[in-house]
Amino acid sequence: TMEHVIIPDAPREIESADRIYPPEYEGHFSRLLIKREEIIERATALAKAIHNDYKGKRPVLLCVLKGAASFYLHLLEALQDLRQGFYTEFLRLSSYEGAETSGTVKARGGLHYQDLTGKDVLIVEDMIDTGTTLSHLIPVLKKEANPKSVEVCTLLTKRLQTPAKCEAKYVGFSIPNQFVIGYGLDYNELYRDLKDIWVISQKGIDFDPKQLY
Repeated sequence: TMEHVIIPDAPREIESADRIYPPEYEGHFSRLLIKREEIIERATALAKAIHNDYKGKRPVLLCVLKGAASFYLHLLEALQDLRQGFYTEFLRLSSYEGAETSGTVKARGGLHYQDLTGKDVLIVEDMIDTGTTLSHLIPVLKKEANPKSVEVCTLLTKRLQTPAKCEAKYVGFSIPNQFVIGYGLDYNELYRDLKDIWVISQKGIDFDPKQLY
């Protein structure tokens, strides 16, 4: 596992005045957590590590929608610059947690398991917090698709009290246990359209998305 960049619990001295975002989000952030430039730099470093491990192979890069889409595009671009061949697949997951269900994961989004059979699969995620979703998904993929290998690349991992049920081989940033939005990460389907990653404010949490339709 490659070293990941640790974003400290205490706020960093990081300039946020020059950041651009839709005006309707004014006041919805408590602080800037990671700048887009840092994310792209990190995606490039992760691509190098992936390229070193998959040289001469053509892994299937499996994007978990919708959250990982922004990261996925930058990762692919960095891999293209390294002349790394790959296949692309997309997966939408709905996870049902709670007393009534056993915490199952439903895979949607046009993925045919046979397209992964015998291939090296690299799941690309936006964030791992509890790891529950992936801990359900990976056994299903292995059983249904019988891939040659399965690894995980995530942009973020959250530092929680209990260790995640699933570890990623490639990690961009380790972040504090705070609610983050932007660069694909949403809250009530808002904020995916931010260029940077922010910590949401109380105003953002309380905001009614219906005001924007």
